[in-house]
Amino acid sequence: MALPLFARLPSLRSSRSSPPVIPDETRQAYPTLAADIAVLDRVVGPAFHDSDRAALRHQNRYRRQQVTILVGSVVASGLGGLQALLTDQRWPGAALALLGVALAASSRATSESDSQTEYLVERVKAERLRALHFRFLSRTGQYADERRDAALRRAVIAIQTGREPR
Repeated sequence: MALPLFARLPSLRSSRSSPPVIPDETRQAYPTLAADIAVLDRVVGPAFHDSDRAALRHQNRYRRQQVTILVGSVVASGLGGLQALLTDQRWPGAALALLGVALAASSRATSESDSQTEYLVERVKAERLRALHFRFLSRTGQYADERRDAALRRAVIAIQTGREPR
């Protein structure tokens, strides 16, 4: 049994799959929406899955970077304590100095890679595309008339380019 504390630890490889917005059991429960769901799968689905996977990848990278810095800091503290205990030995101080340089470089790379910002941008896109599913299925606003498929395509393009759909 995994402890809840460790459930959110990053993996070495990020997830390559994205769960569907509308699960299969829900699709089967509402057969009258099958045609609309097929349109959503064709128009919105690929863009949603791309953004969702990108967000998961950036989130995992950001968490991995943070865990690396935390673990490195703990090891550095331990080496500092070891240096204080073993005053006649030089290796703990040398290891501490090397680890300090490595942590500084890692921290700099983390701030320059901007994984958290990229994660947030992609997560917002994915959630906006998810919301399109339900707006389209509700047949309200711009999705209430016969031009709803074209409006859906325009909204997907707008979200992918970082604009607000009209």
